[in-house]
Amino acid sequence: MTQLRPQDSQFLYMETENNLSNATMICLYAPPANDKDFDCFLSIKEHVQRRLHVSPIFTRKLKRLPLNLDYPYWIDDGHFDLDSHLFNVGLATPGNWQQLCEQAAAIHSRPMDMNRPLWEIHIVKDLNNIDNTECAGVPKGSFALIAKIHHVAIDGTSAMRFFQALSDIDPNGTPATDISHQPSVHDEEPTTGKMLYNAIHNHIRSPLLFMNTAARSVPSLAPGLIKSLLNKGDTKHGNTVAHSRFNHPVPPQKSFAALSFALTELKALQALVPGSKLNDIVLAICSGGLHHYLLAHQDLPEAPLVAWVPINARTPKSNKDSTEGNDITAMSANLHTHIANPLARLSAITAATQLSKAAKSGVSARLMTDLSKHMPGSTMAVASRLILASNITAKLCNLAVSNVPGPQIPLYINGAKCLHQYGMVPLADAMGLFIVTLSYNGEMTFSITSAKSIIPDLPFFIACLNKAFEELKALADTTPAAADRSV
Repeated sequence: MTQLRPQDSQFLYMETENNLSNATMICLYAPPANDKDFDCFLSIKEHVQRRLHVSPIFTRKLKRLPLNLDYPYWIDDGHFDLDSHLFNVGLATPGNWQQLCEQAAAIHSRPMDMNRPLWEIHIVKDLNNIDNTECAGVPKGSFALIAKIHHVAIDGTSAMRFFQALSDIDPNGTPATDISHQPSVHDEEPTTGKMLYNAIHNHIRSPLLFMNTAARSVPSLAPGLIKSLLNKGDTKHGNTVAHSRFNHPVPPQKSFAALSFALTELKALQALVPGSKLNDIVLAICSGGLHHYLLAHQDLPEAPLVAWVPINARTPKSNKDSTEGNDITAMSANLHTHIANPLARLSAITAATQLSKAAKSGVSARLMTDLSKHMPGSTMAVASRLILASNITAKLCNLAVSNVPGPQIPLYINGAKCLHQYGMVPLADAMGLFIVTLSYNGEMTFSITSAKSIIPDLPFFIACLNKAFEELKALADTTPAAADRSV
């Protein structure tokens, strides 16, 4: 019997008809070179059948309590049927990149059956015209896996671990992780008495943990709260973020686009600003892309945009052992989009993130995330609805940016090599842009989740991100440090 943790449940309670809590991976594969009779759908089905034991996510479903009196439970699905979770999808001719993006967005935007285990895999065949600037090196006959999992079961880090457990490290089928001694997990349905006992216990214990977390945060939070009260709604004093085109109601149908860069080229850009991290480079490219995009639309706010940045909160031990669930904190990052000079922008972002990581700024985003881990179930359900109604998301940030590291070796499924990995994530109302970066096998992809009413010209936005990268690359190529690296 496994009860959901508070942070997992938050993704359930904050789900709306317009904004589902779906997390989706899009992975492109080249067919096995020496298998002319390769059938991608049957091959993937056989492979998943053999790997069902690697994670309880595959075969357990949710049991919710009436009136959300306490957090839900995971229970075994006694009627699990693999065919209800695998879907065979074909693209119409010509089978190009744009069609794949539209298909992925459509799949991501559809709700899942909450009476079954909360995952789906869509096998998209006939990718015969994918090889282009945004997604290079994809041969004819390739296929894609669009794997959708409800965020209640997984976050970015555990999603990469989950995917790696499904994968092999060579075409011969050697598992990428040790699955030979995978423990069998069974979640029997709890009795009414047990659920009632747990609900009472959690309601007594949770407020104490909640207050302890709040008390530890007071020294860093209090000055900001006092300043916010004195200057309520005054953007000049930095208490609320600038309103942007991304802070509007988000429709149910999402849109997707992506581009990729060599990881070595991104790491080389760190030499531009001493002390900068790879995540700072990611934020700088996002900031530069936003600057160019909004400037072209004559819609660039005078105040800088602010990003909500999730952070993996696992300890070394839990990071090693955990393959499912959510364990994240967050910080808010000033993107300095008002700065025109790309080097000055990167310098400002690096300084700002160092402050946030030291808990000297960005406290609001971190505190909200940490407090949510200790709310009792009924309080969390009500609080989530109040948060949605208050439009607080738009008051804390304009968009979200998440950097998720992945394996730097090629992965396979039944002999098919994974070429590229992308991701789509949930959006919140009044936060209509989420940029996810995934690093895999020497490449980092920038994946955009938005909506046509928010960004009607996604190809142009992708071009703006690429322009921001090229600006930084040109500066790096002309610096003495860059010259030293080339020797």
